[in-house]
Amino acid sequence: MFKSKKTGNPAIRGALYYAIYFGVIGAYFAYVNVVYIQRGLTGVQIGILNAVGSVMILFSGPLFTNIADNKGWHRGFLFLGHLMFGVSIFGLHIAPNFSFMMLSIAIGALFSGPVMPLSDMMIVKMANRYQLDFGHMRIWGSIGFFVVCTFMGRVWDTIGTENLFLIGGILFTARAITTFLIDPIGKVEHEPDEEAPSSSNVFAIILKDQQFLIFLLACLLWASCWNTFMAYSSIYMDQLGGSSLLVGLMMGLTALGEVPTIFLADRVLRRFGYLRVFIFSISIFVSVMIAVSRILNPTLMVIVNGFRGLGFGFFIVGGVRYVDQHAPRLYSGTYQSLYSVITFTVPALIAMPVMGYLFDKHSIRMVFNTEIILGLLSIALFSFMYWKSKQEPETA
Repeated sequence: MFKSKKTGNPAIRGALYYAIYFGVIGAYFAYVNVVYIQRGLTGVQIGILNAVGSVMILFSGPLFTNIADNKGWHRGFLFLGHLMFGVSIFGLHIAPNFSFMMLSIAIGALFSGPVMPLSDMMIVKMANRYQLDFGHMRIWGSIGFFVVCTFMGRVWDTIGTENLFLIGGILFTARAITTFLIDPIGKVEHEPDEEAPSSSNVFAIILKDQQFLIFLLACLLWASCWNTFMAYSSIYMDQLGGSSLLVGLMMGLTALGEVPTIFLADRVLRRFGYLRVFIFSISIFVSVMIAVSRILNPTLMVIVNGFRGLGFGFFIVGGVRYVDQHAPRLYSGTYQSLYSVITFTVPALIAMPVMGYLFDKHSIRMVFNTEIILGLLSIALFSFMYWKSKQEPETA
């Protein structure tokens, strides 16, 4: 059974968690690739750093969330993940060479693998328990990202980015405290006619779940598009001569663009269904990508790039909701972890090194064109899922 301690307003607690969670991300990740370039790393080296972390998350995310599902240790793993990721960022600050940077990232990724899926799973369960709109809590993540990212752009312009890893380490470590804003989830007891939860059971179930596997493949194509575009749009801004403030504004306005669609997401998803909304949202994002890749003015790029948040917002809520609705009762955390690995980890493992190679050997234009193709392929696969759902209305 679920165990919850009803203290404070759950909507406020969920909103505050997401605001801090993504606010800290906005202070750091919007600038980290630019700092890597400034430190003399090549595109391939940046891709390797992302790949090293991704390999660790690929294994630790599903493993730790499955243990959390079996034992009811969700909040313990969440706290440890926040804490150790902050420690690993400190390691980047003192790293004397590239090898030490890889080691720091590997350690941080090992422990932080379950952080995002556990965060989303626990808060969406909290939303269900108190009959709240998940999107109305998640929206504060985008607002927090916008405010902090924009503010830190001015800070980095003033003090320089050489202390990005030091300040980032402090912020990520302190973020662990927010874990206690979320209701704990105890072990979910299986019914007499259900098999006891185990790692072998859940992965056997997933391998037979054709609909979920197709969904994961579509998400992989889509995530390979937007993950790499987020990284290389910052580098493109730097190439155009944009300041750290403009990089921060670009990322911040994108997050701000998510606000209206995240706010409306639950309502729109109920009205039109997941698959049609996914197709629509990715189409908006790809359209903006095409426009941004042709822009040569950094200020205009900030403005146009902000519109991609309109497309991304629906998917932020819809993806988590879709997985929560689809997952077997005993394996919510494990299913969310696989979704998180596909959308955030595997693209960094595969797509980032490939894009790094294209960036080094060809140009950033080639990177953008490849990302656009990936986005169009994901639209095609979600369209196939929608067509198939029309043959089987109960899966729409």
